[in-house]
Amino acid sequence: MNTTYFKATIREITYAWGKFISIVLIILLGSLLYVGIRATGPDLDNSADQYFAHQNLGDLTVTSTLGLNNRDLNLIRADPKVQTAEPSHMVTVKKSPNQVVQVYSYAKSAKLNQLKLASGHLPQKADQIVLDQKAKDYKIGDRYRLPATDGLTTKTFKVVGFVNSPLFVSSTDRGTTNVGSGQVNYFAYAPAAAFNQKAYAAIAVRFNNTAHLTAGTSKYNQQVDHDKARLESKLKQRPAQRRAEMIAPQLKKIDQQLAQLQKQRRKLAAVPSAYQTATTKAAAAKVAAGVKQLTQAKRQLQKTPQATYLYNDRTANVGYQDYFDESKSIAAIAVIFPGFFLFIAVLITFTTISRMIEKNRREIGLMRALGYTKDFISMKYVIYSILAGILGSIAGGVLGTLTLPKFIFSMLSNNNLTHYVGVIPWAFIIEALVAGLIATLGSAAVVLIINLREKPTELMRERAPKAGKRILLERIKPLWNRMNFNQKVSYRNLFRYKTRMIMTIVGIAGCTGLMLAGFGIRDSVNDLIPDQFNQVQHYQGIVTLSDADKQVHDPNIKAQTAAMVQSITVSPTKGTKRNATVTMVAPKTPTKLNDYVSLTSTQTGQSEKLTNQGVIITEKLATDMHAKKGSLLSAKLGNKLLKVKVAGVTKNYAGHYLYMTPKYFNQVSTTTYSSTSRLLKLKSESASQRQKTSRNLLKQSGVMNVTYPRYASSSLGTVGLSSVVLIFIALSAALGLVVLYNLTNVNISERMRELSTIKVLGFYDNEVTAYVARENVVLTLAGIVFGWGIGLILHHFIMIKAQTGAILFPLTVHYPGYIWSAVLTACFSLAVGVITHYKLKHIDMLDSLAASE
Repeated sequence: MNTTYFKATIREITYAWGKFISIVLIILLGSLLYVGIRATGPDLDNSADQYFAHQNLGDLTVTSTLGLNNRDLNLIRADPKVQTAEPSHMVTVKKSPNQVVQVYSYAKSAKLNQLKLASGHLPQKADQIVLDQKAKDYKIGDRYRLPATDGLTTKTFKVVGFVNSPLFVSSTDRGTTNVGSGQVNYFAYAPAAAFNQKAYAAIAVRFNNTAHLTAGTSKYNQQVDHDKARLESKLKQRPAQRRAEMIAPQLKKIDQQLAQLQKQRRKLAAVPSAYQTATTKAAAAKVAAGVKQLTQAKRQLQKTPQATYLYNDRTANVGYQDYFDESKSIAAIAVIFPGFFLFIAVLITFTTISRMIEKNRREIGLMRALGYTKDFISMKYVIYSILAGILGSIAGGVLGTLTLPKFIFSMLSNNNLTHYVGVIPWAFIIEALVAGLIATLGSAAVVLIINLREKPTELMRERAPKAGKRILLERIKPLWNRMNFNQKVSYRNLFRYKTRMIMTIVGIAGCTGLMLAGFGIRDSVNDLIPDQFNQVQHYQGIVTLSDADKQVHDPNIKAQTAAMVQSITVSPTKGTKRNATVTMVAPKTPTKLNDYVSLTSTQTGQSEKLTNQGVIITEKLATDMHAKKGSLLSAKLGNKLLKVKVAGVTKNYAGHYLYMTPKYFNQVSTTTYSSTSRLLKLKSESASQRQKTSRNLLKQSGVMNVTYPRYASSSLGTVGLSSVVLIFIALSAALGLVVLYNLTNVNISERMRELSTIKVLGFYDNEVTAYVARENVVLTLAGIVFGWGIGLILHHFIMIKAQTGAILFPLTVHYPGYIWSAVLTACFSLAVGVITHYKLKHIDMLDSLAASE
């Protein structure tokens, strides 16, 4: 009997393949997106962690404004938690007017921050050098020449290879400097023998308690913060000591020279005036001038500020935090979008399974009457539900694991990580399996418990149809009286079966909302750059000058204003130690800034004005720094630290910016304000005209660099989200099609007697189809409208969670998104309607109308 009953279960599947496959497909799609997207964040983290472990990236980099020496190195190595500490040299060189390169020392014995060779080989001689892959103007074998630079003994090298460095995760950004344009173009590595620096530029540190922790995770960050705090405490005396070490030998030398000059002065003063000649007077004047010069040098030396020691963890590495921010944003999206997707799948599956069991009430009642136990009767539906749930969730989970994370990783082309390392997301697969079984087995259990409580005689009798009731439309006489008979029947049926109506609207609304959210994400990503450079920034070019008073000239320049434009590093004065690369803009004439940049308060929406009381920072920078009006921030300009007060927060979409007046700059900085940049408004922004303007400007004396921010913004980290959008839209559309088919199929199967009756009463096939389609049209339209509301909520939530690095997405959804989400849903409804028409044409009226008693 068990074998026979199992065969009956298989027949239940084979007789209604469409229903079973649709259930499996709904669970599969839900599980695929849920597991695939949720696994993407951990897989991105794991891929980065494997890369950093293989290249042995340091946990911390210690630097000082006055350099470091062996005493610093020995103190760091003496820390019990330090596994390895390695010093290195570095010089920043302005190779040409438009090219700034940072040259690092390479040691074959070094264990930390190992280079990844792209081509060629690593340096083996003092005159050999390897270049960053960004240095496209060179090839292996070229002679590489650098201008005379303090710290380097060699000026001409031979290029022997191209490399990637784990210090630079971004494939485009190489950080900032106070040399030239302020932006580093690329890096290079030369043997340590090519350097003659007395002090170290940095000391890389690897702790012995971080190897088992995954990079980028909160546990890793917390451990490094703890180790860093202990190291800072150990070196807290070093800033003052380092200053003394730097100036003491020079002061001693100056004092010795002063003593010698004083002796000479006394000797010359002892000569009677009558015997003084022109020679002795000239010698006395020379000695006096020397004393004055040395005295001034001594005073200047004594003004040397105390050294500032900086302890930069990996978040200070270029592109590191952006990569993990993007990973975190995808992980944040994965909590809501796939979860909602799976919720819709579970909801529809629950409805389908429960209605299937309701349809088999007579069979259940008959078996109860024949003496079968409740457990035995339930077995058929349990097997059916488990098969559908396991097949759908396992297949979806496996497909999601194998496809989506790898696809999204391959789309992240703005970083140097090329090797994908995935892990099997057992937790997410199990969660999807549990959700699938709740949808199938759970719904079967609930309906079986309810039905098996009834007596066999009641189960074998069809449920009495719901009594007709007057609906709200009937009370609106002018509208109701103008409806024909078929329309009145359709609207009565809609409100007669409220559960079916609500479930259909929810299913359609969910799928439409998912599609609209996908289109909205695309719109927000696409609007990022236009909104930034149309609504916020109204200038197109920046010229860097060597002379603050110089004006530039070109027929394509419509207007220009003088400003100080510098790349700085900003961090909070307390709390999180996160750093951010920020563009500082200090206009020479603050009242003219509004013509070039719209400063709009995020609180009031009103225009902000620069004052001498503080700086105005952009919204995303304020969020990252946990700053608001009145907060204090630390800004590193070259080797100098500034403390600035936030006077306002302005709207901004791409990049971090900090605005201040020249007077406030002079208040907080030890250097004098100098407007060595020009913000340009151009008449034409075409590529050919921009190139022509650049060539003309660079020929003018004093012009060091010309950049166009809008056209250098392609490196913003939105590629990952763009790839996710395609997946969202495609899978949401597929789910919409399956949901509509499933709901319509269930609707017809449970109304077979009703539809057969109206066919017997003389309705033609087209009229029967219209009888059902009219209800579907109304429900589809209602679902689309509600879906738009759901989509807007989802879109806003996702885009807020997706904000990464220096990006703040505009929360916009353009009208094509509404149209396409509605059109796709309507097309699916039409396609299901066509399938339904052919199904209704082949209804067996005699079997459907057979007496149930």
